[in-house]
Amino acid sequence: MDKNIGEAIKGGITGVMKGTREIAVGIVDVVSGTVVKALEGVKDVQGAVGSVVVGAISLVIKAAGAIGADLTTATRNSIVGVIKGVHEVGTVTTDVIRDTVHEAVKATAEIGGDVGSVTKSAIVGAIRGTRDIAISSEDAAAEAARGAIRAVSEVGADAGLAAKNAVKGAIGGVADTSGRLITVIKDTSRGLVLETSRLGGDAASIATNAVVGAIEAAKEVGISAEETASAAAMGAIEAAREVGGETGAAIRKAVTGTIAGIKVVVKEPFKREK
Repeated sequence: MDKNIGEAIKGGITGVMKGTREIAVGIVDVVSGTVVKALEGVKDVQGAVGSVVVGAISLVIKAAGAIGADLTTATRNSIVGVIKGVHEVGTVTTDVIRDTVHEAVKATAEIGGDVGSVTKSAIVGAIRGTRDIAISSEDAAAEAARGAIRAVSEVGADAGLAAKNAVKGAIGGVADTSGRLITVIKDTSRGLVLETSRLGGDAASIATNAVVGAIEAAKEVGISAEETASAAAMGAIEAAREVGGETGAAIRKAVTGTIAGIKVVVKEPFKREK
């Protein structure tokens, strides 16, 4: 990102968070406008998107941290702003979603922020931001989850906690969109497990935490724990099929053990995997 544009977004975000404007609207507008400005006139817009959105999110997180602003609100609404801005001048791809969330979580860890809560708000932002564009809530949640897991693996944060919060964010984000809740949960769980496996992490543990996170979120918002647990379990099992081998077997064992331990009734598609 151009240095002058970077300073502009830093100043704009700091002003919004220190001023009297509504932070939710203010951050969306500042980030969106800055992304548009950074991309306008660029010959290869899509080629420049990655560096622009990463730079924008990093600046927002660090500016929020510097003045003690709420990182969860800043993260959620800056991601909405990034998506809105890119959509105005280019195409929002799943790579944009993944990279934006990755940087948000990574920057949070670098300034000593709460990675778990920011992971949750980042997933919510990804789902809300893509509500009116061609990317589905399911794809947005799954790619955002992959970005979050990649970030926590790089900074050494608690991956299990991030997995729980990613699923909670998926459930919270889809509540005010047209996305299909069960599919969103399943795809988020699948994305978490696949990315962890790709990175060589403990995919079985992530699968377990995805299921537990789904149940905890269900209790918080008053929806069926059975359905949410089943969806997260099925997502993990789908990932296990793709991974295969000893890792796939470990994922299956972890998920079935978790389900049995918490005595949740799951759907028939999962039962057939036992």
